[in-house]
Amino acid sequence: MGRTAGRGPEDTKRLILDAAKGVVVEQGARATLDDVAVAAGLTRGAVIYHYSSKNALWLALAHDVTDQFRRDVEGLLEGGDAPGRLARAFVRASLEGDNIDGVGQRLFLLSALAAAPGVAELVAEDGARWKAEIAEDGLSVGARTVILNAVDGAGLMTGWGLKPERDELLALRTELENLTATDR
Repeated sequence: MGRTAGRGPEDTKRLILDAAKGVVVEQGARATLDDVAVAAGLTRGAVIYHYSSKNALWLALAHDVTDQFRRDVEGLLEGGDAPGRLARAFVRASLEGDNIDGVGQRLFLLSALAAAPGVAELVAEDGARWKAEIAEDGLSVGARTVILNAVDGAGLMTGWGLKPERDELLALRTELENLTATDR
């Protein structure tokens, strides 16, 4: 399939990343560039033109999903500089509505890609950055540790098909948001 008129390089990269995400969710990192090309409706050559190798694509995909979550959290930040505002946005981005499905998918996707060169380091850097930024958010070490680990735990349960019930997620969100209150 040839290039679609009017689609620029960034649109094509987005198409490839979205296709790669779906393919990796279904097949894991054993998926091939051919699989991604078919899912994107492109040729293998078009995928290689934008991502020189499978490893380059997997690393770009890992960057994309970590960056998207960061943008989601930043979009939920409250104005001002109240303590706990980053942690509250992190909790909302993870537990509001059906967002936990995205957390589970992101964690499993990153786990599937972890063997690709650079991905494990990217994930470690991203985790360390969240830990450091939430540490500067004005919460106790206990509160921020519980928040980060509870969200990851609920996400992993969801990824394994053990999604907590809606009332459990609401209760978890409430408890975690309570930990962000600084008037305790």
